[in-house]
Amino acid sequence: MKININKIKELRNITGISIIKCKKALKATKGNIQNAISYIREHFEIESIKKENCETKEGLIFDYITKDFGILLEINCQTDFVAKSMHFINFGHEILKYVIKNNQKNINIIKEIFNHKRIELISLLKENIFIHHLEYIKGEFIGEYIHHNKHLGIIIKSNINNRSLMKKISMHIAMLRPKYIQEKNIPSIIIKKEYELQKNIAIKENKPKIIIKKIIEGRIKKFINNVTLYNQKFLLNNNKTVFDILSENKMKILNFLCLEIGSNIIKN
Repeated sequence: MKININKIKELRNITGISIIKCKKALKATKGNIQNAISYIREHFEIESIKKENCETKEGLIFDYITKDFGILLEINCQTDFVAKSMHFINFGHEILKYVIKNNQKNINIIKEIFNHKRIELISLLKENIFIHHLEYIKGEFIGEYIHHNKHLGIIIKSNINNRSLMKKISMHIAMLRPKYIQEKNIPSIIIKKEYELQKNIAIKENKPKIIIKKIIEGRIKKFINNVTLYNQKFLLNNNKTVFDILSENKMKILNFLCLEIGSNIIKN
């Protein structure tokens, strides 16, 4: 029986197993995809396919940093125990090595290239494994901070090569999680939404109309200070803002990237 190549590709995308095994399963089930999946569960990769549906909340952030280039890779699993295993760690390092050697930063292509090995790892470790994020920053001067548990990574791009200060700023970002570098980086729609929110709150609080405008302006300013790196109080010196510290050292933060297990990416 001749099997349509598109069905083989579809089955391989679903299961991650080899083309030969997919073809065999489809032949055995007369080209029926669902029956072929059941066949594979029975004869080939039962554990790995079952684990595909398990939620992945643990994992590690893998990093590769040079003076002018930084990469963060997030790979997830189900338990911290598996995240600490050498098989899992080596898998992450292997992906990073490939990314660097081949200059391939497209996460979808990386997922496809390493899907078979991922399935093998699932079978070995008895947990779902998921290649989640691959993010990078290029620039003349790159700094970083990777938390000791490897659950959080920060990369920043600066205008000068002050490694010590770049690390301190990265630590600050890790702790206080600014979403933007400066006020001008905040999308206008975000400010408008915050304005409407604070306006509604002030009205519900029955604030006098004569002072509502000042109250809203004050709260908007506080909001901006909380979400922008430059306006936050510096983690290691609360008497100064991050902008003060940067100005004293003639430094600018041009971009930053924050990647944490199970959280949204923050990238400027």
